[in-house]
Amino acid sequence: MVLAAAIGAAASSSAAAQQLASEALFDPRLTVGSGATISATIGALVAHAEETAIPDRLFGEPGAPRRTANVAYRFLKHVFFDAPQEQLLLVFNHEVFGHGGRLRERFEGPIEYHIEVPEPYGGGAGVTSFVLNREPTPYELLAISAGGMESTSVVASIVAERAFVDGRMHPRDALRYLLFEFDTQGYIASTNDEEEPGHDVGDFLKTYNDLAAAAGAQTLTPRQLRRESLVGLANPLGAYALFGIARYWWNGATDVAVPTLSIAGVRYLPLVRYRLTPYGTEWALVNALGGRMRPTEVELRIGRSPLETPWGIGVRQRSVATWRGWSVDAAADVWRQPPIAGTDPRRVEFDLRTGTRVRGRASHAVMPVWFSMSRATLIVEVGAKSAGYVPGEPLRGGVVARAGIGLPVP
Repeated sequence: MVLAAAIGAAASSSAAAQQLASEALFDPRLTVGSGATISATIGALVAHAEETAIPDRLFGEPGAPRRTANVAYRFLKHVFFDAPQEQLLLVFNHEVFGHGGRLRERFEGPIEYHIEVPEPYGGGAGVTSFVLNREPTPYELLAISAGGMESTSVVASIVAERAFVDGRMHPRDALRYLLFEFDTQGYIASTNDEEEPGHDVGDFLKTYNDLAAAAGAQTLTPRQLRRESLVGLANPLGAYALFGIARYWWNGATDVAVPTLSIAGVRYLPLVRYRLTPYGTEWALVNALGGRMRPTEVELRIGRSPLETPWGIGVRQRSVATWRGWSVDAAADVWRQPPIAGTDPRRVEFDLRTGTRVRGRASHAVMPVWFSMSRATLIVEVGAKSAGYVPGEPLRGGVVARAGIGLPVP
């Protein structure tokens, strides 16, 4: 809170709250972070197209029979039409941009995907098959196993940021947020002591416990993960999303408010996340700030790895500067983690190393679109980082560059 207040004092602005564009960014290997932006934008576009083409009620509301019919219609539409689309998007993102993103980043070799039609029309399962061109390190195996859940968490972060800045979200966005945000908790909750190879959490636990045993450290159990992951339920945005969906079923309201705390005119919303990472487990507290200041996030992370306690701090801010029509965003992170980016499985280290990341993103309005009064924007993102884990980013150190487009989806 002290850090957040300091940033607020430096960044206070009288500018009105802005609406964030849906950004689709690309990099050469379609990494986890790049793929998450693409999935989030696909979801927003599909939801907007559906909203303009499919009504939210069949009849005028007066009268109990008509109201009951409309409530039943909206409930069935959500269960049999909206939810399967979002579930299909989740599985596609989980496999192709999650597991696939970490595989493309670290290895050369064939990757195949099998994605089934979601329930209630099919099994809804997804499988990523791959052949590695070299022996992986334990940290790389952890990154691959957790990659799918990492990617869904990044998509949820994108949805949450837009909802906070706008102060509201559509019930379809609320449904997407719930599915993607709690994908990790759902996967952990379904994990037993004995899982077949290919089960993400089961494989993660096996790799982590082998690593911990080699270091003489304490191992993890599915029960322990289930208990610890409950901290992720301390998430007010999840409660708002549930309320918004139920409200939509009841009266067709398509505007879900996102209440926040207000401190001296600064809007504040805390979010707690539980993650599986390339070095172990991690708890994160995300502090979203807005209102009298530019949209800002301050993230505090603390983790568990064999023998050590990793930690990290990240700050992200929108519109820190403008120049000739370009708007510039900035982000910076610092952390202490085990050296997880090595490629030699015979040399696995556990001591913590300090790492940093800085990133700048510039956007410029370029052309009108038919579905909005605002223009689409060209986006260029360039950053430099040390070797280490930041959600969505490559594990290696070096320059990270992406480019794409921002669409003003209402």
